[in-house]
Amino acid sequence: MKVVVAGYGPVGQAVVSALENHPGDIDIFVDDPQKGFNFEPHSNLTPVDAVVISVATPALPDGRCDTSNVAAVLDKYYALNSDTKFLIKSAVDPLWLSGIHETANSLLDRHFNLTYCPEFLGGSNMHRDTTAEFMGQKFAIYGGDACRFWDELFRPVLPELKDVRYTTLEQAAFSKYVENCFLATKVTFFNEMYEIFNNCGFEGFDGMVEAITLDPRIGWSHTQVPGPDGKFGYGGHCFPKDMAALRTIAADVGQGSDLLDVVVELNEKHRYS
Repeated sequence: MKVVVAGYGPVGQAVVSALENHPGDIDIFVDDPQKGFNFEPHSNLTPVDAVVISVATPALPDGRCDTSNVAAVLDKYYALNSDTKFLIKSAVDPLWLSGIHETANSLLDRHFNLTYCPEFLGGSNMHRDTTAEFMGQKFAIYGGDACRFWDELFRPVLPELKDVRYTTLEQAAFSKYVENCFLATKVTFFNEMYEIFNNCGFEGFDGMVEAITLDPRIGWSHTQVPGPDGKFGYGGHCFPKDMAALRTIAADVGQGSDLLDVVVELNEKHRYS
C-alpha cells in the first residue's frame, strides 16, 4: 500500500513516525515542498492508495480557517487516482468540508473518499515527544467514508488505543472545535476561580483544585493556574485559532455564541493584562 502524508508539521511527523513502525506492507512518502519533501505522485506506476492530510490551516484575518492547503492536496491526488482515500487531520471548517463533499457528488461528478479524524496533540509543551503522544492516544474518532479502513490502518501502531467511534464526516470535524473550545473555556473558568480565591485572601489554590479533581466529572486536565507554559489564560496555537473559527461558524449560521465571546474577552484579560 502506498500512503502519502501531506504536511510535515508536528502532526505529520508523528503520523510518519508511527506508520514507520507498522507491521504491514506499507510504503510511506512525505509531501511537503516547503520543508524539502518534493514528492511526485506520478513518479512511478504505483497509484497512491491513501493520503493523510496534515497541512497547515491558518486563521484568516476574520477568524475563519484557511482551507486552501487542504483543497490543494485533495485536487492534486484526486486528479491522479479518483479511488484514493483521504484522511484529513488538519482542523477545517465542518461547513466547508460538508459542502465540498456534497458539491463533488452533485455538481462536478467527483466524489472524494473523505474521512476526518480530529487530532488532539497537546500544544502547551514545545519540547514534548509528539510521536509518543500520538502513539499513546487512548481514543480516536473517525467520521466519513472509510472509517474502518483508517482505523484498521492505524490500530497496529496505537497500542494504548481503547475506544474508537465512527461518526459522520460533519460530526468528526465539529468535534475538533467542540473539544478545544470546551478545554479553552475550562482554562478560563479556573483562571476566574483563581482570581476570586486569591482576592478572598485564601492560600493554597492548587491544593483546593487537587481536592476537587478527585471528582471524575471535573478531572485534572486544564485546571492548572498559571498553565504549563507559566502564563495565565490559554494560548498556544490551537485554542485561540479554534475559538475564533467556531465563533465565525456560529455567526455564519446566524446563531452567534455569547459564551464563546465572553470566554475570549476574559482570556484577553487573564493572558495579557
